[in-house]
Amino acid sequence: MSEANIEGNTGGAAPTRKEPDHIRRVLTIWVVLSIVGIVIWVIVSPYILPPSASDIDSAANFTLVVFTGLSIPVAMFVFVFLGYSLFVFRVKGRPTEDAIPLKPRPGLQIGWMGVTGALCLFLLIWGLSAFYQQTASAAVSPLVVKVTGQQWAWTFNYPQYGASSQGQLIELPVNRPVEFDVTSEDVLHGFAIRALGVRVDANPGEVTTTPITTPTQIGQYSVACVELCGLYHSYMWSTVKVVSASDFSSWIISQGGHP
Repeated sequence: MSEANIEGNTGGAAPTRKEPDHIRRVLTIWVVLSIVGIVIWVIVSPYILPPSASDIDSAANFTLVVFTGLSIPVAMFVFVFLGYSLFVFRVKGRPTEDAIPLKPRPGLQIGWMGVTGALCLFLLIWGLSAFYQQTASAAVSPLVVKVTGQQWAWTFNYPQYGASSQGQLIELPVNRPVEFDVTSEDVLHGFAIRALGVRVDANPGEVTTTPITTPTQIGQYSVACVELCGLYHSYMWSTVKVVSASDFSSWIISQGGHP
């Protein structure tokens, strides 16, 4: 009997199924989801991040946007590989045989170390650059505001003008560098003005000076205590108004100071 007849009787050998290129699939999914995630983040970030009213806070918001955008591909890399493995290579019941042992791949290991090392170096350079710009732009004689925290209110003094804020409202002139000297009379408090990029602990018996910040937007912003300081911690709120230079001088006079 000929080979053709034999094949006709047996129906021929079943064709072998070609294994798909899983690496290419996963990388394609990863690239697509990373691009989509970055685009969505860039679009929605202005609506999520609070408004900036100073040079420091603008730089902080920009850093959040950049670093979050960089973290999206890293997160997608983990989630895509994990999800693909769970759904594509999942088997029913208990495994009956051992998996294929992993083989060392020096190129993959070196590449992974290179990528992570480059990211860490980028973060270091970014931080040093921001620190240098902040130091180089520091004013010689900024407006000094002495801040004292106590349960459960803030006291604000302007030593250059011999004035003290009467009540829970302070004013700052727009486009003038400001630094805060912060302390506490009793327990640990946290002095924060998010819109100005100010956040520092108020420690009892110790004065901490904040980095110099320059208000750039006229408006009204919140001052909050961000350290749990007792029963009425949640009521320890104040208001800061950024006003024009002339309005600030008038306000200083109204608080018993000299312009």
